[in-house]
Amino acid sequence: MPKLVPELTAIQVKRLTHGTVKKAGKGKKIGDPCPALHAVGGVSGLNLYCRPPAPSSTVGARSWILRTVVGSRRIDLGLGPYPEVSLAQAREKAGALKDRIRFEGHDPIAAKKAAKSKLLAEQAKQRTFADVAQQYFEKKCLEFSGKNPEKQRRRLEQHLEDYCLPELGNILMSDLEPRHVVQALNPIWIEKTSTAVRVRITIYNVCEMVRHDGILRNGLNPAHWRGNLENFLASPAAIHDEEHQPTVGYEGLPRFWTRLQERDAIPARALEFQILTVARPGEVRFAEWSEIDFKERVWTVPGWKLKGRRDKKKDHKVPLTDRAIEILKMMPRDNGAYIFPGYRGKETMSENALNLTVKEIHLADIKAGGDGFLDPETGKVATAHGMRAAFKDWATEVGNVEDYVSELALSHIDTSSTRAAYKRGQLIPKRRKLMKAFEKYLSSSSEKESKK
Repeated sequence: MPKLVPELTAIQVKRLTHGTVKKAGKGKKIGDPCPALHAVGGVSGLNLYCRPPAPSSTVGARSWILRTVVGSRRIDLGLGPYPEVSLAQAREKAGALKDRIRFEGHDPIAAKKAAKSKLLAEQAKQRTFADVAQQYFEKKCLEFSGKNPEKQRRRLEQHLEDYCLPELGNILMSDLEPRHVVQALNPIWIEKTSTAVRVRITIYNVCEMVRHDGILRNGLNPAHWRGNLENFLASPAAIHDEEHQPTVGYEGLPRFWTRLQERDAIPARALEFQILTVARPGEVRFAEWSEIDFKERVWTVPGWKLKGRRDKKKDHKVPLTDRAIEILKMMPRDNGAYIFPGYRGKETMSENALNLTVKEIHLADIKAGGDGFLDPETGKVATAHGMRAAFKDWATEVGNVEDYVSELALSHIDTSSTRAAYKRGQLIPKRRKLMKAFEKYLSSSSEKESKK
């Protein structure tokens, strides 16, 4: 039979205190204070746990512990602090708990976990859109990479603060419905369709963070488009005509090329290089020396730097013409990673450097009595990105080249034909021949003037 523990009185319990070390070891000395567990009797397994006092205190913390068996496990159950919970109360609670364990099969640990899970679930239902949006923002900031993660962070922050939170911020995620999303998008859906589409995707992604937690109404994402928001908002394709970047037109390229070569500045050389490679301005701004193979005369743009590239591991190879190689050899090699450095010691050029160069050439041409370089359709000043459109028009109307070859040169890989070509080595020989012909066309105006 187990040894019976004498029932201590309230006075005796009050005098219980921590113990002292009886045997030295593991950094402890004999006589050092240590915790003690005192059986108080009255209910089998009821103990008062006494801790040593803190340096600034004279009495250590004390609490009630019921040591008992649940099923096949021996467990310790906390019954509260002493003296807030008195000896009589502790015995009453311990007795009632042991009866439930013995006669009802009650498992206090399992019940405590279930209660905690239920509490967390209820708390989760009280989270507002603003709460989850903050969590989403912090997560995305850790994931942003590429050329300008800070710009990506600012754009997401702006979308949340300007378009999402004013309308949705205080709504509980459990109450969020499609009508709320429609109310947030309606003011910008017609006038700022591109932005509105991105905002809808942001709202969708925020909701996805809790969709599997059973919080969203009916378990559906209220920002889902098909079969949901498409019933309330007009199709973006029907109300928004994509505004293309203004271009000089391929007819004006040779004359522009002549004016460009008259300028002696790194942005001008970078713009030349961009036109010769028909790359996007951002790809040129962040072009690195490690991407250039002078022997093979190829520039390999990493997949993660390419716009719209789903497979971030699939690089884009660009054949380099004679003038492109010549430009590269002009650039300073002062241990910097980027080919076209910015002003005043900056690693890269500013975002507007190439467009500003185009604008300066336009104004200088007008000042010299020319017509400048305006888009033939819109009448707007051409942009650096618009040079790609001029190349495409030239390749289609003058270059006598298959469409998928020029599309591949532009790093467009949307069609099945270009995807197939991409897998066959990116058609470097054909594209090299195309770019040589394009370089010759660009120089045609200078050749005519030299013959005069």
